Amino acid sequence: MAERTIRAQTYVIVCAILILLTLLTVGVSLFELPGRWHVTIGLLIALCKGSLVALFFMHLIISSRLTWIVVAVTVFWFLLLLVLTMTDYLSRNMVPYTPGH
Repeated sequence: MAERTIRAQTYVIVCAILILLTLLTVGVSLFELPGRWHVTIGLLIALCKGSLVALFFMHLIISSRLTWIVVAVTVFWFLLLLVLTMTDYLSRNMVPYTPGH
């Protein structure tokens, strides 16, 4: 069975995309967006950058099915813990604390 590899040109393209996404992150930070849009857009860009790094620079794209299963289970548990944490956080009463009352 032939060994799968990633060409050097692909690394250069992915690196250029990562640089553009970093510049996009800086650009978005300069805009005044309503509500929690800064965090939302920043996390989406970070998700894209993290996915590119994992897929190409960590060679996940050419890994075995077992590696993909491990990544899928890890992402599932991370999302489960994130959802449970956010459910608890968002269900709390957001009344500011005032001493003496």
